[in-house]
Amino acid sequence: MREMLEGFLQLHHATLYMVLFFGTLGGVVMWEQRSPLRELRTSLRQRWFGNFGIMFVNTALIWVVFPGAAIGTSLAAWSADWGLLRWLDVPFWPAFALGILLMDLSRYTEHFLLHKVPLLWRIHRVHHTDLDFDVTTAVRFHPAEALVMNAAKIIVVAVLGVPVTAVLMYELCYPMTTFWVHANVRLPGWVDSAMRWLVLTPDMHRAHHSMVPEELNSNYGGLFSFWDRLFGTYTREPAAGHENMDIGLPGFEDHRHLSLPAMLMNPMLGEDRRAAPRAVAEASGGG
Repeated sequence: MREMLEGFLQLHHATLYMVLFFGTLGGVVMWEQRSPLRELRTSLRQRWFGNFGIMFVNTALIWVVFPGAAIGTSLAAWSADWGLLRWLDVPFWPAFALGILLMDLSRYTEHFLLHKVPLLWRIHRVHHTDLDFDVTTAVRFHPAEALVMNAAKIIVVAVLGVPVTAVLMYELCYPMTTFWVHANVRLPGWVDSAMRWLVLTPDMHRAHHSMVPEELNSNYGGLFSFWDRLFGTYTREPAAGHENMDIGLPGFEDHRHLSLPAMLMNPMLGEDRRAAPRAVAEASGGG
């Protein structure tokens, strides 16, 4: 069974990823249109043009710099008996489960550091300067962050010796997870409460996009929600409620920050953000 699963995932990984990526994206877009939680404050066209624009930049960059690197690293580490799980001689299926858990723990840790290390925060804050919260927020990341996170994933896979099947499975979960948790949708309260004991929900992650510092610096989880409870970074609900909470970052409320040039320039803006709109206007032609 192991060989069949591993062979199937390696052979069809790219196809499965594309199906899950566009299938989840399309499904969430339709769900948002039918049952939105929040009324959007800004132009959908302007936000989507910028958010999808930076997604294409990041996709092209990763394909050039890191084409299949995590999978290749896993294959090399596993065959060479390299990595913690191999050194401890963990059997395949426990290593598979531990690999997924540890990759998600590393994702939580990396997200925590993106908020706490000033240089990393400069590249990560692009994600938090979206003025609304919907499925396209999921792909709003600076190219520098895309490079850092992919490099970190390769290091984690190599150090832990994660089985390639676990890497493939975790990567297939990513598009479903990231689009799902950024969905501007309504969930029945009991469904949200039950799900968030194990996995992130849109309500849980939406609080992470609050302007309130205590809420912004919480709910860092990627796939599993229990890391935040375990490490004391869990916020149950935003104080103002999901429909009335302010989304974004203070000083970045100007709509110019929604453009692709502004997103690319964002890490170079100083901490005194009162001057940011003018700088961005000049960079993007003043329009």
